[in-house]
Amino acid sequence: MVKFKKLGIILTSTAFSVSVLSPMAQASANVKEPQERVAIQVSSTETKVTKSMLIKQLNTIFPDKFNFVTENDFDMGQGHYYNDDKTVRYELGFHKKVNGKDVYGGFTFKGDDLALESFHYQPANIADAIYPANYSKAEAKKVAEDFLKKMPNTANYKLREDLGDDDFSFSRPISEPISYSFAYSPTHNGVPFSDESMSIEVLANGEVVSMYRNTGSTSKATFDSLEQKKNEADILAQIRENLSVELRYLIDYNYRTDEAIAKLVYMPTSFMGVNALNGQWQTTNGFTSQVPKTKGVEKLSAQPLEPRKKNMTLAEVEDLAKSLLKVDSDKVKLRIESIDEGENENGEPIYSVYYMYEYRDGGTGTRFVVNKATGEITDYWDISREFSETNDKVEPISKDAALEKAIGYLKEWAPSYLHNYSKPLEDAIYDKRSEQYYFSFPRIVNGIAVMGDEISVNISTDGKLRGLTVNNHKIDNWPSVNKAVSADKAKAMYSDGLKLNLQYSKQGEEDKNHYDLVYSPVYNGSLFNQIDATTGEWLQKANDTKEKPAISHPTAGEELTYLLRQNVLDVKDPANFNADTAVTKGEALKILVKSLSYGYSDFGPYGRENEKQSFNNIDKKHPLYGAVEQAVRMGMLQPADQFAVDATLTRQELAEWLVRVLDLEKVAKHGDIYKLNFTDAGSIDPAYAGYVALVSAMGLMDAQQNKFNATEKVTYADLAVSTVRLAKVINENNSGRNYW
Repeated sequence: MVKFKKLGIILTSTAFSVSVLSPMAQASANVKEPQERVAIQVSSTETKVTKSMLIKQLNTIFPDKFNFVTENDFDMGQGHYYNDDKTVRYELGFHKKVNGKDVYGGFTFKGDDLALESFHYQPANIADAIYPANYSKAEAKKVAEDFLKKMPNTANYKLREDLGDDDFSFSRPISEPISYSFAYSPTHNGVPFSDESMSIEVLANGEVVSMYRNTGSTSKATFDSLEQKKNEADILAQIRENLSVELRYLIDYNYRTDEAIAKLVYMPTSFMGVNALNGQWQTTNGFTSQVPKTKGVEKLSAQPLEPRKKNMTLAEVEDLAKSLLKVDSDKVKLRIESIDEGENENGEPIYSVYYMYEYRDGGTGTRFVVNKATGEITDYWDISREFSETNDKVEPISKDAALEKAIGYLKEWAPSYLHNYSKPLEDAIYDKRSEQYYFSFPRIVNGIAVMGDEISVNISTDGKLRGLTVNNHKIDNWPSVNKAVSADKAKAMYSDGLKLNLQYSKQGEEDKNHYDLVYSPVYNGSLFNQIDATTGEWLQKANDTKEKPAISHPTAGEELTYLLRQNVLDVKDPANFNADTAVTKGEALKILVKSLSYGYSDFGPYGRENEKQSFNNIDKKHPLYGAVEQAVRMGMLQPADQFAVDATLTRQELAEWLVRVLDLEKVAKHGDIYKLNFTDAGSIDPAYAGYVALVSAMGLMDAQQNKFNATEKVTYADLAVSTVRLAKVINENNSGRNYW
């Protein structure tokens, strides 16, 4: 996560109006890293599509669903296309209040027929999607299927169950609605397409709230014949006979703590599948009769190189931007919108330069990033090629020549990283449509390549730098290679867990409309899976029909089990867990913060802007530092000399925390205006009287036999019930859906 502070250098007042999709690291070296998708505006004089036309199309697709939104409530975006897809898109959106709740939606229509490509929708009433959910995942799946049937040209779509677990690696706030996601692929003769899909999200109240469709026309396509495919058992034997595994580090990013963690994994030989007709191996560059082999590690530099420019100044960054982004055309105007100074996820100071190219038919813009300490470029995409004239007479350079160019650019723009990175271990990808070579230079730690920490470089066929992105997470602990299970054991697991999925796969050439029939390997139920080399277990578990762990308790069993499955409770033995145990303040605070927030991203382990320490005994090395500082931010705690981590939390103290989370402390402080009808009201500390009255009236905490028992301990069971109830109240009262 990047944080910025605005410097005193706003170079133009023009709004930065075109967003860009950032490249994402791929979990597997076999997967092509996507080119940055740049939106290019279309001049209003070039299109006849109007807002009224889009609204009419919306109401045709969703009859009566958005009748509460008037034409004036809608906003229409300017038509645009992408550098890798010239089909024009049009966006329609709205945002309004309904019964005090924020309701908004966004819709993208594509092409001359204004087909719905994607939408997202936040309805006013989502109370029924908060725990306990009205719809199970199986019931939501039926809703998704019914929605799919209403979309045009989806009769042949099929649910994908081989893409791995759709759960995130962090738990969402339980005050957010529960949702389920499903992916469907179009099929031909019952066989799904490998790279086309429609994703649908359904809330636990049965409402479809988002959809994204990534599919194309097959009207001119040809397909391999199913009747000519080889026997599946023969292909299984072929893969098993040639199967090999190797160790890699895998970066697992924890969004809750804003921390990158390295896992040591085994991954199989670098291939994507086997051609079902001729048995050739499928790679990112097509098919080959040779079994794909991974190259050995070869460092880009044997010794550390000097940084490009130490302690880069603001003026130097501005000069760099003008030089780097300059275009030789009187039809295009470069605007450097602003230069922001901030920190990357490692806490390193960076400059982000936002800029735009404006031309007669529209404009396009993005940013590039410079490491302040080294003056090196860590994120750059050349978007000038979208409007630059190309010289078709220039002979395209070879792959080897492009690799030399890429290494030369790295030595020029990011030299200090190179001693930690290797030459590509996988073949370069050549994309005919964009006329670019894509190179991935993996980071090397302990002699092992790191997936998720590559330097990506794009080189055009005329030898120009088109993109450069440095991924380099700060990680203190790398799993020891000496503790890895044997390669033979991992190979046996891959062999035993191997199954094949038959798919149609279209190769990368833009003018090719043929779909090859491919057997794709599925390992333990997922197309993308690795083995944790330290534990010897699959990273993605196969679908297990067994009932998930549950915590038994006479009054709070369901709530405790829910928090356990949401990764809020950390219980190693649910069957024997005693939920009537008193909970400490430290543990209770951690449970509440994990339940109600996305994480501790502003208080990471490597330092952040304006980092603070609210309690003298809880510094940033303390395991509860992030939770404590997040609780202060949420208003649950007030800074003080000490935080009693190990003290037992009392019921009246919990009442105070709950009220503070709801931002009702000013009301609670007037304790003298409340009448407490508990038979033990006299035992309640007057300082807590208002808090106790509020949590009782709101149903957040229950009395027993008309006794509040203010000074009694809070148990895990008590805390679970109150936490779930608090989440519901937060959702009902928070019209802006703003979660911490």
